[in-house]
Amino acid sequence: MATPKITVLMPVYNGERFLAGTMHSILSQTYQDFEFLIIDDGSTDKSQELIEGFHDPRIRILTNPRRLKLSGALNRGIDESAGTYIARMDADDIALPDRLRRQVEYLDTNPAIGLCGTWIERFGTGKKRVDKHFTESDQIKAYSLFDCPFAHPTVMFRRDLFVRHALRYDGSFYPTEDYELWTRALECFPCANIGEVLLCYRVHADSMTCSDWQEMDTKAARIADYQLKKLGLQVSPDELLFHRNIGRGQSYVSASVNEVRRAEEWLLRLENANEQSKHLYAMAFQTVLSLIWFRLCMHAAPLGFEVVRCFSKSRIFRNDPEKTKRMAILTMSVIKNKILNPPSH
Repeated sequence: MATPKITVLMPVYNGERFLAGTMHSILSQTYQDFEFLIIDDGSTDKSQELIEGFHDPRIRILTNPRRLKLSGALNRGIDESAGTYIARMDADDIALPDRLRRQVEYLDTNPAIGLCGTWIERFGTGKKRVDKHFTESDQIKAYSLFDCPFAHPTVMFRRDLFVRHALRYDGSFYPTEDYELWTRALECFPCANIGEVLLCYRVHADSMTCSDWQEMDTKAARIADYQLKKLGLQVSPDELLFHRNIGRGQSYVSASVNEVRRAEEWLLRLENANEQSKHLYAMAFQTVLSLIWFRLCMHAAPLGFEVVRCFSKSRIFRNDPEKTKRMAILTMSVIKNKILNPPSH
């Protein structure tokens, strides 16, 4: 086939359970100018047999003679790719029909952007939930101080920029090698997220989302430590763990109002450090800090109205452009918790 516009890059390791649906979602895209580069990373199930059952000239299969794991398989795929753009895909997710078209249009229209992801809808285990990531590059870079700013299987990036800047996955950061790679990419060129759900992200017992949490937190904290040093901060192990906890979103709940106050002090310390270092664009960082502060207080709503007072008295709140709406949401959440969980006598 002629040189494709896109290489859809998908590693597979024992993925037969969901593989057919994933492949159908790519092969039925409304945008058709792509090669589908599948790296079989030493599967011992029927994954390769299933792949070979799809008779489509856009499919190209590479079989690793020994398992390279995710980083090694992806790095081989980047080296072997032919497309101008490389689009990531995981073997258990579902790409919505317009995903590739929307991302190609975005990158073609915005030549300064080197990488773009999209929003996702989680499905499978638990309730369906939409994950909305920041869309603007300065905000994405600021948010990367706390957590991964992209949904990995949604990213599409310019192959020439990754080659020029020698950007490859570092397996020593498993299972957060994508997060670490994005922090380096953000130092090289602007990145973005398209504010639309363009991929359904499957959560199941064998997915990374449901496993290796302790290892993930350890490696994410290592990435955050490097980021904090760019603000001019040398932090203790306890401070680093606390930073990771308050930044990771729905999986962390403050144990006390004093812990909420400690979180506010920490966020203000970060803001003050950035005022000195000017590493992050100040307005974008303020937007991110406002979200982190609101999210943390929302999760602490069971602690009662003292959380509302902490939230509203903070300098972070005063600078929040969405403060009126967020104040109403937090107050209603506290009231709801009071009604559903009345104090026992």
